[in-house]
Amino acid sequence: MLMTDDALCLPCMQSPPALRYVFAFADYHSVMQHLILNYKFHNMLHAAPVLADMLHAALTLYAQHLRPDVIVPVPQFDGLTHMRGFVPLLHIVRQVDVQRLWLNPPQIQANAVIRLHHAHLQVSSAPEQRRQQIKNAFAAACDFTGQQVLLIDDVYTTGATLNELARVCLEAGAKSVDALVLARGRKVK
Repeated sequence: MLMTDDALCLPCMQSPPALRYVFAFADYHSVMQHLILNYKFHNMLHAAPVLADMLHAALTLYAQHLRPDVIVPVPQFDGLTHMRGFVPLLHIVRQVDVQRLWLNPPQIQANAVIRLHHAHLQVSSAPEQRRQQIKNAFAAACDFTGQQVLLIDDVYTTGATLNELARVCLEAGAKSVDALVLARGRKVK
């Protein structure tokens, strides 16, 4: 599990993230980047069990310290689901047995938040573009009052998607919102 004590960037200091903690299984480069991109964009479905094992390992470490009330995978826009024929992230999450991680396991609620739009794929957008494109892209479909929410996604690069989703969860009453991802992008120093 990767954690960092890196200082916040200037935009994050000016507008603090809505997320409490972000946990990642690995850095997003080389083999990990190749695996995720091919799984998502080239239907390399045989990679799903490997990615699910990575997610399970990250969740196991997370569960040693924290317990969410609900787990919410980042929703995919319906148009992408129609195009791909499946939801890559949900396909991975469903292969993880969260029942064994906590005595009182949280529920996975794939429909707790809906995606309203998806203007462009975030993968090729600059950081400020990502923040603008994802603005108001989600709506809560349930009440999160007093709940600790854990968001699951494949990659954390700028944090635009997860922070927008966290903002929506907090507005719907969530007590706190954490995120757990398979990989995180890192700035090259």
